[in-house]
Amino acid sequence: MRDARLDPEISPASVFLALWHAFVFRLPSFQQLDSDLRHSYLQHWIGAERAFRDDTLRYSLCGFDLDPLQAMLVDVNRRFKRGKVFDPGRVQGHLVAALDGIEVLSSFSRHCESCLKRRVTRKDQAGRKIEETQYYHRAVGCQMIHSPVKPFLAWEWLQPGESEETAALRLLRRLPEAYGSRFFDILVLDALYAQTPVLKLTQKLGWDVVISLKQNSRDLYQSAVRLFARRPPDASFTETQDHKLYRVQLWDTEGLPFTIDNPEPVRVVRSEEILERNRFREGKRVRHSTDHEWLWITTLPQSAFSAAGIRQLGHARWKNENNGWMDLTKHWAFKHGFLHACEHRPQRLNAAGQREPVPNHGLAAVTLILLIAAALCSCFVLRHSKLVRRDHLTAVAVAAQLRTWISKTPPSIRAPD
Repeated sequence: MRDARLDPEISPASVFLALWHAFVFRLPSFQQLDSDLRHSYLQHWIGAERAFRDDTLRYSLCGFDLDPLQAMLVDVNRRFKRGKVFDPGRVQGHLVAALDGIEVLSSFSRHCESCLKRRVTRKDQAGRKIEETQYYHRAVGCQMIHSPVKPFLAWEWLQPGESEETAALRLLRRLPEAYGSRFFDILVLDALYAQTPVLKLTQKLGWDVVISLKQNSRDLYQSAVRLFARRPPDASFTETQDHKLYRVQLWDTEGLPFTIDNPEPVRVVRSEEILERNRFREGKRVRHSTDHEWLWITTLPQSAFSAAGIRQLGHARWKNENNGWMDLTKHWAFKHGFLHACEHRPQRLNAAGQREPVPNHGLAAVTLILLIAAALCSCFVLRHSKLVRRDHLTAVAVAAQLRTWISKTPPSIRAPD
């Protein structure tokens, strides 16, 4: 671990371990961690010779070197694969990952040099509509989704002036360098990535893809809808999941041109689903049904994956939403906005010999440490913890139990009189 401070009294490794402690035990803020750092047992564990405050954490993390953190995240995931953590839940023997973007934070006042900008209309205190500049951060993440343990593999921040697809392509090019091209087999993507550069890159890297299809790929979408409207479904079935009944009709065809500029044929699968479930209305339980239509394009051949298998993979993308973004936001304080626009950071000499603050890596460093902690904690809870297997505790409850146990000051050991 390295940061931009010169000869620091509190080492970067101690700062990393202190923040690791905060995330593992789900501490809500740096202020809560500040109170824990007063205890000698935690100082001893993180290798700090004295107590320190949250301002030391902020000063160090704003100048933190990100390369060791990224290398640690890669090492953790590679160890997971060697330890067969990803084997449960394979889809016909294949490992599946998903890629999507998320907005991390937004503000009308606080901003940094890496913030994205947009004009937003909102109401002031008098109820009048005003247009203001809103600053925000957005990122793209790639996550394993088929297994019970679902760690993030890599993370990429959007830079000012670029689109989400640009950051996604940059992340996809980094993945083979870090993990090798065969770390996973199938990549599930949102409709935003139904573009020729993404399709060509994934084919070059050797990954099959399942991509949602919506009106943004207008020509392919309309061609598929017209084709499927002329014929009956290729398969029909019903299934029950979580007290919900799905009535499904599937259409499947190969050989549709992807775009006019890129007429390479692709396979399209369409699913019409009627979801039936019970809901309570005015104290009475009534049966409620809703209709849904889904379309996916895929490079998986019909001989290897049936239309029902493509539907399963297409819906698996929601695990990225539920077990990825939602879990990080709800249970890991992901959108807290750690160290965003922090002015208190180390300085260095520029080319003109003047002192200037180092680039603010605080938000990126905290995010990487959070992803490492989330990966290892979920692996521990789901594959090792007796509290989960025996007592059926949640991951948050396990963290609370563990923090209670380690927070007890160990008794002093003295020789008998």
